[in-house]
Amino acid sequence: MNIICNAPGFVKCFFLDNPAFVRYDYTMDIHNHWVEETLAGRDIALLGFADLSEIDVDARRGFRYGISLAMALTVLPSTSGAPSAAYYDEYRRVSAALRETTHFLVGQIQSRGYNALSLWLLDRQDENFRTPLPFKTLATRAGLGWIGKSAALITKEYGNAIRLGGVLTDMPLETGTPINASLCGDCMECVKHCPGQAIQGNQWSLDVDRDDLLDAHACKRAVVERGRALGKTEGTCGICIAVCPWTRPL
Repeated sequence: MNIICNAPGFVKCFFLDNPAFVRYDYTMDIHNHWVEETLAGRDIALLGFADLSEIDVDARRGFRYGISLAMALTVLPSTSGAPSAAYYDEYRRVSAALRETTHFLVGQIQSRGYNALSLWLLDRQDENFRTPLPFKTLATRAGLGWIGKSAALITKEYGNAIRLGGVLTDMPLETGTPINASLCGDCMECVKHCPGQAIQGNQWSLDVDRDDLLDAHACKRAVVERGRALGKTEGTCGICIAVCPWTRPL
């Protein structure tokens, strides 16, 4: 039997022996499983798929779908006055692994005939430490977690002790249920322990701006000050990670 197929998201198969007979095969779930298999063995702790159609089209570079990846931190930050060199090394290791993994996934998706872009390529912050499409926004759209009072992603599985990566693509995907509300409740632990007093203590929802949650400049100053002992200007604080009740040491 001769068959012609076209696959923009569904496979539409015309049987040439009987052109009036058309069969549709659902392929989105197949792509999801393929991504999972492709990333097997790469220490991905959480993986989610997002429909980005409600996100500004320029911010998502015209792509309809997003893949959110998280790797767990196996070393937690110090909550004392001195930063932890072990945590800084872990922060750098996991960040590098995520960057390499997203670039790898982009190449694999392209080899299947679809377009894809690593979100790392869009992760250039402006003077107010903003990016067009934050990793955490993609993660909430994929249903991995919510934005905490610290303006970081919080997950039920790992709390805040993760690093995030992301891929944008036109490969059709079965997408998760977005998370639109915070589960932080009345907790104020990150607010009380922030050395820069940068966390405002407000609850996140979709209409809450990042600046209503966090003074990003105060946060950066605290990170720089805390990192002086290590001669570093990033990845040296993370106290909000360690004190979050959702965070569970591995």
